Amino acid sequence: MPKLRYQPPERLTGATEYSKRAELRGSLNTVRLVKQQEWATTQLRKDCDLSVNHGRKREPGRWELAAVAFVASRQVDLQPWWDESTDELWRECGFTKKPPYHRVWERMRELGEQREEAFLDAAALVIQRCRAHDPHVFAHAHVDSTEDETHAALVHDCQPGEPCKRAENDESGASAQGSALRPQRAPTSTAREQREEWNEQEPAESEQHAREAEPEEAVNVSRGGRIVKRIRVGDCWYVTRDSEAGTRAYTRNGKTTRFWHGYYSAKAVDAYTGGAIPSVDPANRQEYDVFPELMDRVCTMAGATPQTVTGDKGYSVEKCFKYATRKGIAPVFPPRKSGNQTQRPDTLTHDRHGVKRCDHCGGEMKQTRFAIEKGKTKDTPWLWFQCAAPATPGCKGEQRIRCETDWRSLVPLSRLDPLYHELSKSHYEYEGVHDYWRDRYRVAADNLTNRPKVVSLNWHRLRANVACLIDWLRIAAVNGWLGTAHSCRGRSLRQKRARKGVRTKMDAAAKAVAELIKNRSNDGLDLPYGPRAAALGLGEATPPSARSSGDPPGP
Repeated sequence: MPKLRYQPPERLTGATEYSKRAELRGSLNTVRLVKQQEWATTQLRKDCDLSVNHGRKREPGRWELAAVAFVASRQVDLQPWWDESTDELWRECGFTKKPPYHRVWERMRELGEQREEAFLDAAALVIQRCRAHDPHVFAHAHVDSTEDETHAALVHDCQPGEPCKRAENDESGASAQGSALRPQRAPTSTAREQREEWNEQEPAESEQHAREAEPEEAVNVSRGGRIVKRIRVGDCWYVTRDSEAGTRAYTRNGKTTRFWHGYYSAKAVDAYTGGAIPSVDPANRQEYDVFPELMDRVCTMAGATPQTVTGDKGYSVEKCFKYATRKGIAPVFPPRKSGNQTQRPDTLTHDRHGVKRCDHCGGEMKQTRFAIEKGKTKDTPWLWFQCAAPATPGCKGEQRIRCETDWRSLVPLSRLDPLYHELSKSHYEYEGVHDYWRDRYRVAADNLTNRPKVVSLNWHRLRANVACLIDWLRIAAVNGWLGTAHSCRGRSLRQKRARKGVRTKMDAAAKAVAELIKNRSNDGLDLPYGPRAAALGLGEATPPSARSSGDPPGP
């Protein structure tokens, strides 16, 4: 795969430095920053034009700038933000005066329901300009998901004639005296811990648990002129105003005790700057199902394909390995339980770490390159190897193996490469981007204080997409990337500092590789095995993982 020197950021995210610069702080200055970048926002202005050709002409003003001011203000809801907004801010947004609240509510909701994708298009222009200045931008991506609560609540909704546990002790069919009509809401921390626990399990088992937590039945119905969702859990029906949010039910001793209701807020984070590209989806879609769409968005917005993608065990499933490898992206995901084994088995073609075994002597081989072979019907990813210790004349040539032989083991970036471990060990740092975005932009609500009252998936997406544009503009401003690459002479601020910086994960990565090599030796993976090895008297015919416990690693 192409080589590009990996430079981790000095800090978790390049946008943190904006707090030192007064011209990048606050809603008013953020609006001015957006207005100054006409090369990135001209199309955004056209896409977010809410004027109509019928009825009374609407007042002048740029509502996309109002959305920027709202998100930059760190206010969760429109009402308190509107109360505190000044006439100066509204004039900067192109209005003659401060509009009445009801009009702001209508226009902002209209913007959220119909124009939220326009902010990602503008952010893409900023990201691509950053890449024009420095190709390290989005050379390596980190993906992670977090829970995002909806303000809608579940309400008991069993109708006459439907079986209902609540009515068993009440002849009238009403809820039992003193019982609540709303079931208890599980805190987001509980939902997060449960998801992380499932990620430790074997993929099929984890998927089964996720299905069991979903409602047995869900149907959208019309109530009072609006669409609501009815879900059945156990012997009871519940209704929610948010027809797009996913629901998880938590049971104890066969009884449903609590619910969690909301979305997944996924982010692809650039390893170089800490800038993120967001995606918000219903929580009934697993994060590995959203992964292909998120990476397609990264490739489109960055204008290039990342070399690697790093994630936690939630993405360590064959679907994600297959997608990334076919795109030419090296997946760096931690090992996950497979069946009854905690690690991948050794086979005659390759061992548990994705190291090919020589066709002529059965010895371990060194990975030399990766390429995708174009075909008439499909493209085929291949890995090329050379025998580490040639024992026969045939061992001296280059050998290759299809990645589809074992998508989870045969990956473009060798597990014996220090970069693989450097990326893996740095991933936990980028998970903090969720906390930064909650603090700066109130994206991905995890409690009542930062949960917006508007019940809409697109409203959550609008906030995340606007935050993406603001974040990348701040990153570009801090690093001196807002001008064209030809007009900016010399190295950028971050490039200059990177020359003095220290890659703190390099030593840990080198130790991890040394430890892996030591473990491979202890397990006998450094010795030849298989029928060819046995015939040459170099090793056993049985792969190490298939031998009885206590057997010696070699002959």
